[in-house]
Amino acid sequence: MTSITPQSGKKKIVIVGGGFAGLNIAQQLYKNKYYDVTLVDKNNYNYFTPLLYQVATSFLEPSSISYPFRKLFRDKRLSFRMAAVVKVDPAAKILYLSNGELSYDYLVFAAGASTNFYGIESIKQNAISLKEIDDALRMRNSLIKTMEKAAITTDPLSVKSF
Repeated sequence: MTSITPQSGKKKIVIVGGGFAGLNIAQQLYKNKYYDVTLVDKNNYNYFTPLLYQVATSFLEPSSISYPFRKLFRDKRLSFRMAAVVKVDPAAKILYLSNGELSYDYLVFAAGASTNFYGIESIKQNAISLKEIDDALRMRNSLIKTMEKAAITTDPLSVKSF
């Protein structure tokens, strides 16, 4: 049985994740006058993941591949909540977040994926994943530090990255 928001008579849909999938469904649902849509993401911006390597190699700044959710959905029938999901109670239809909770009628998970290191612990400990803007910045900073060390060294074998 689904609940109806007393104030609006609309069903509440919560979308977790503002990547390609979450953004796509949000853009379709906010147009429907029968739903109250809330997008939840741990970042307050969407970013174009295929260009993360350009940020990591200093060819682009993070702002060139990212756009704020609140600006994207300005004047739209969609709410945004910046938070991480802590727990879901499907029986009570409550989503527990790092900064509170949300009730829902329908819950959509579009939270993406994590890097798979295929059980190789040494790679997990030494590699820099490239899934988020923070990863790209960490990789860029590491690359710059390595280049700076290389610029002043007299022994090329002594320069180590990361």
